[in-house]
Amino acid sequence: MNDTNSKRTQRTPSEIIAETEAKLERLRLKQAKQAASSNPEVATMLENKAEIQKQIRDAKKILGNGPQSGQARIAKHERWIDKINDEIHEAEDILASGEQRLSVIEGRIQAKISTIVKNYEANA
Repeated sequence: MNDTNSKRTQRTPSEIIAETEAKLERLRLKQAKQAASSNPEVATMLENKAEIQKQIRDAKKILGNGPQSGQARIAKHERWIDKINDEIHEAEDILASGEQRLSVIEGRIQAKISTIVKNYEANA
């Protein structure tokens, strides 16, 4: 067993009294704060303080680097907008080529119908 760990320094009575008085002072201060918070003027100021703290937290969140930051949200929306723009361009390509293919198919249908009608008239 190590002797340095087994030695304990005992507090003097004056140190114990000083620590107890400091603890008592902290408790008195806590009690005074609780009593003051029931005062209507102080209660209003505490509400104002809480609101300001909330505004500061929200501002830090927007200005920060986290996933809820303004820059992160902008980047996310820009990716979303890029995706929508890609879908628009794809739709435009489909529309242009679809109309051309539709015209070709309609021409083939008309030609086939004309052939069928001519064959029917010839056999009738």
